[in-house]
Amino acid sequence: MDVQIWTLDPAKMAYAEHVGPYEEVGKAWEKLCAWAGPNGHFNEKTRFYGVYHDDPGQVPAAELRSEACITLENEVEVPAGIKLKNFSGGKYAVTAHLGPYEKLKDSWTEFYEKWLPQSGETHAEAPCYEQYMNDPNNTKPEHLVTILLMPLK
Repeated sequence: MDVQIWTLDPAKMAYAEHVGPYEEVGKAWEKLCAWAGPNGHFNEKTRFYGVYHDDPGQVPAAELRSEACITLENEVEVPAGIKLKNFSGGKYAVTAHLGPYEKLKDSWTEFYEKWLPQSGETHAEAPCYEQYMNDPNNTKPEHLVTILLMPLK
């Protein structure tokens, strides 16, 4: 596993929350994109992130908390069901997952169980992020690129 340490810049984000199995976070993406697209919030600088608050090995699937997020260039008003937050940035361990989203769990397991204990780094008390580098609607699953971001102390 190739892991780099990055310092991420702060960012403004709009997001939709999801509670339930992580595999069903698409519902939050649909809600977020149904608002953002028609209102002109997608451009060449927009970044797409998934935020995962809970360890699926410790929390029942029905109670897992996640968010579908996009970065924003400007302050905006949002409708009910969409929220705003400031991503504080900071120190992150970063690796790439290549391939279908269904295999992300394997990459996260290797990241946490193999890389982290040998790295000398410590996971910060903050959620992990996934940055989606291409669109699953027009990209074959084997060509998807997802950047895994683990916050560090």
